Amino acid sequence: KKGFKMTEYEIYTMFNSGRLIGAVSFIGSIIAIWLALRVANLTRENADSTVIQKIVSSAFGLIVLAGTFISFTQAKATWVITAYNLELLETRSEFSDGFIGYVGTTTLPVESPSAMGMVFLAVVALMILSIIWTPKK
Repeated sequence: KKGFKMTEYEIYTMFNSGRLIGAVSFIGSIIAIWLALRVANLTRENADSTVIQKIVSSAFGLIVLAGTFISFTQAKATWVITAYNLELLETRSEFSDGFIGYVGTTTLPVESPSAMGMVFLAVVALMILSIIWTPKK
């Protein structure tokens, strides 16, 4: 293949930079999810909440989850792109072969987070929507 050729060291350096970005993004996502759950809870606790307020609160929570979906997808892409670049090397270490095997795919583009990330987002979506829309007992 044509293009710039990197060494294993350079590939892993780029991988670690991507992991740092992913970690900061994950922290931001968790804070945003906490805020969405807090908004949902406040919407539920307010006896005067209208249907429009509930819709807006629900939309906010779902937008936060959409952003988190993108963040999780980008984090997964860091792993897949690294495995892809390692696979392009003419010679690579046994460690890199293990890394490629661990990642399990070098197919690009990455279009969704891992299965566990998707389950997490589904559970949080259910939490947000059920807090807002289920009747108080």
